Amino acid sequence: MSRRWLWAFTLLGVLNGILFLVALWRDYDREWKRYQTAFFALEGRKARTAREEEAVKGRRHEFIQIAVAGSTRMDRCMMCHLGVEDPRFADAPQPFRTHPEIPKHPFERFGCTVCHGGQDMATTTQDAHGRILFWEEPLLSAEYRQATCGGCHLGADLSGAPLLTRGRQLYAQRGCVACHRIRGVGGALGPDLTFVGSRKRDPAWHLRHFKEPQGTSPGSAMPPFTHLPEEELKALTVYMLSLREMPSALLPAPRTAASGAR
Repeated sequence: MSRRWLWAFTLLGVLNGILFLVALWRDYDREWKRYQTAFFALEGRKARTAREEEAVKGRRHEFIQIAVAGSTRMDRCMMCHLGVEDPRFADAPQPFRTHPEIPKHPFERFGCTVCHGGQDMATTTQDAHGRILFWEEPLLSAEYRQATCGGCHLGADLSGAPLLTRGRQLYAQRGCVACHRIRGVGGALGPDLTFVGSRKRDPAWHLRHFKEPQGTSPGSAMPPFTHLPEEELKALTVYMLSLREMPSALLPAPRTAASGAR
């Protein structure tokens, strides 16, 4: 073998070694591992007893995921949001802050992305929040988060979701029902909206559609709703986002005559 080939194979071997070390480091230095390390340190500062201190010292990095009931979602949000169920972290910075308690909505059944949006199986912040190309369900901002309540709680005024309730009222008051059908009720001039929230998950799209229907849906016969206040358009957007198909395992049990009488 010539000296030239020997040098080529040597350089190739060195390059492969470097690439292997880089891959090894990238696997070790995962973003979620850094968040867990920071959480363990915060947990150690909050320890009040010797037993709690010992428990923190025994913590190791852990790959966490939740199978959402009745769906193909595999939520990994709690790999970083480690304090969501621990009241000690009510004043902690994100992503460690305690989540407000919502009765009958346990994390082990509902996960996180059903309500908050985002990419369930992602393991980096940017990917998990879903504000990336080719992902149509970005993390919902606080003002639109009420929409997900309507996917399960149909036809009810929810005290914790006033914007959703207002959107439902406006849909009837502004005559939308004359052109659109939802679950078999309404006109047929416009498209059926029963599951429009599953087809179009971006709030910005719905806001643009209300203001410029032809710009977002060429050929649409819908008039622009630019005369409505921004708050009303947001409320209607929340209602549109709520019209989605939800896993049957998450839907509330139907009320029976006996339960309604109590």
